[in-house]
Amino acid sequence: MLAGCGGGAPAEDEGGGGERAALTVLAASSLTDAFGELEEVFEEGNPGTDVRQSFESSSTLLTQIQQGAPADVFASAAEEEMDAAVDDGLVAEKPQVFVSNREVVMVPRENPSNIESLRDLAEPGVKLVLAEDGVPAADYALEILGKASAKYGEGFKQDVLSNVVSREADVRASVSRVAIGDADAAFGYASDYTPDIRDRVEVIEIPENLNIVATYPIATLEDAKHPDLARKWVDLVVSEEGQHVLEKWGFEPAS
Repeated sequence: MLAGCGGGAPAEDEGGGGERAALTVLAASSLTDAFGELEEVFEEGNPGTDVRQSFESSSTLLTQIQQGAPADVFASAAEEEMDAAVDDGLVAEKPQVFVSNREVVMVPRENPSNIESLRDLAEPGVKLVLAEDGVPAADYALEILGKASAKYGEGFKQDVLSNVVSREADVRASVSRVAIGDADAAFGYASDYTPDIRDRVEVIEIPENLNIVATYPIATLEDAKHPDLARKWVDLVVSEEGQHVLEKWGFEPAS
């Protein structure tokens, strides 16, 4: 589950006996870069701590937590998954919405299908990629298409969905298909337009009146092995320093 995580071997206690404490953070895939940078900040400020992070879709992470996966912190790309964790008694403290995000359409730099607007996604032959059903990015995309149908015609949403050629595990995987040229377009977050793909991908903005604002909640977990460190991580994320890092990676303030 923790593929792609940082840090060394897990510790048995929080900084005691010379052992390193392992803080486990489960976070939405769109947070990969920002939380990766915050990991370095946290470890520098908390000597003897290894931060281990797993980045997946929020729905996948929720399932893992419900099934007993060991973790200290959960950061979701949607409030629905966090609400479910709260309802199941898996959250130790009241979640905090710490950042927001907006969806965009991403196309290859060459843009072979000449996609210039959201409306062009309904053109026959467009190869569109979405995340799997239940992944927040995909749910938001469906909401956007529903709103757009009132403007572009009631058949618009279905015409776009008929162009879906692949469903990916999370939003980063969807965007990656565009970056490597396997698809003509994908829905992603503004924060997914990262430096490593900017020479291969262009962003098509979604009209503000059709777009959504994705709100991201974070919380410590009831079964956290290191609750004090978990609270420190949340404090860092919501701090001025943490917010500056998130803004750097394309996120917007929670308000």
